[in-house]
Amino acid sequence: MEKSLLLDKKEIDGQDISYRIFGEGNIDLVIEMGLGAVAGEWWHIAECLSKQFTVLLYERGRNISKPRTPKNIAVELHTLLQDLKCQSSIIILAHSQGGLYAQQFARMYPDRVRGIVFVDPLSAKDNTYKAVFQTEKEQKQSGFDKSQNFVIMRKMASFHLGFVIKLLMRKAPPFYYYDHFSPQAKKYILHELTKISLHDASLEEYRLAHEEEEICQLKKKGDFPQIPIVLITHGSEFETKEIMEFGQNTKDFATKVEELWQSLMQEYLTFSEQSVLIRANNSGHYIHLTEFGIVLQGLQWLIKKD
Repeated sequence: MEKSLLLDKKEIDGQDISYRIFGEGNIDLVIEMGLGAVAGEWWHIAECLSKQFTVLLYERGRNISKPRTPKNIAVELHTLLQDLKCQSSIIILAHSQGGLYAQQFARMYPDRVRGIVFVDPLSAKDNTYKAVFQTEKEQKQSGFDKSQNFVIMRKMASFHLGFVIKLLMRKAPPFYYYDHFSPQAKKYILHELTKISLHDASLEEYRLAHEEEEICQLKKKGDFPQIPIVLITHGSEFETKEIMEFGQNTKDFATKVEELWQSLMQEYLTFSEQSVLIRANNSGHYIHLTEFGIVLQGLQWLIKKD
């Protein structure tokens, strides 16, 4: 593996945190990845962004003896930044469930955040889907519950079926949406996906991101700092087709799922008076892999606003 792609490690609050800094100078951009993502998915993006920013790309801890709550994850990132001598305020680029953690970080450390670019973020109101899709069949079809995928992956990893995981994942996200990963990044992603610890941590993150006790404060608007927010969401027409295809759903059902998803995400715009919505019309959930130019557009808007 190329030296530039190796990760450094620090022990933070009992967690072994893997990270890499791209660029020179003080860290000013942090990438908060989605649920179950590993650094290899973002290496090429961090390298590209390092032309303009000093980027911290890190993997959240996997030691589930300490609850993987949004608050604990925010504290760990804050401690990591302190250990890395980052004193200035940062921009956070947050994808999917990473959006929930970016929101938590901004609430706990408002003076440390210049702005946030949310890319198809998870909402603290994600449990709404249970009220809208009440039967077990509808909930499964809706695709909102991501935990079952990790349960299956964990079982395969525990039975030492890593070769099966690698075969399956070559046709699944993130590879389904992007086939230009370097050989080193591809090898790293597939290797990490065979680790039980990754799937255990992902299951715990998902569970605690839906525990009312842990997320109730993230639904409030008044205590969110008035910082610039860019919300980038997927294209509804594109996503509706995917929901129909992968879930074997009718158009009416897929449209209902998509409308709920968009309404939950767009609540992020109400947290700050300095917010803007950008649509990635030709993308589904993995916008950073399919329309990275739109992510750059969001970052440029935020910098000008800031």
